[in-house]
Amino acid sequence: MNEELRIRQARPGDVDVIIMILEEAAQLAASKGMPMWPLEFQAEPIAGGIERGEIYLALVGEQAAGTLTLQWSDPVVWGTMAADTGYVHKLAIRRAFAGRQLGLRLLAWAEEAVAAAGRSFLRLDCVATNPVLRDYYERAGFVYRGEAHGIGWQASLYEKQVRGGQPAPGAATAR
Repeated sequence: MNEELRIRQARPGDVDVIIMILEEAAQLAASKGMPMWPLEFQAEPIAGGIERGEIYLALVGEQAAGTLTLQWSDPVVWGTMAADTGYVHKLAIRRAFAGRQLGLRLLAWAEEAVAAAGRSFLRLDCVATNPVLRDYYERAGFVYRGEAHGIGWQASLYEKQVRGGQPAPGAATAR
């Protein structure tokens, strides 16, 4: 099904719908024994991401179908890396829109946004113990680049060179 998908920057009035989408995805993952996020999200960090222009809302018709965050740095998970990268976080599709390839379409959109910004790589991470999500990203063309660890979490790191993107001279790739 290739219905019209419109992706726009989230607006301050979208905080509640973004939280609803993220919580729905978190609850579904937890119900399948693969928790990935907290079951509840706070409005303040979401509002901050919207204010910074990092959070996007995916619409099918006028219905909110999904969300993702696109950032230009990620020191917590990836450390200090070359400035030729975009980072996807909190990719989530509402259950009502499952099976329509919207996640892949959002990732393709993020690749285009990264290339349009003159950057060469799209990176993301997921819970290291979630084989379903890891396989999803690998099938989407992302290459496994190692693990990152923090207090109470372990993430698998993935990277994809974007179309037309060229590594910057001396650009480092996480391993």
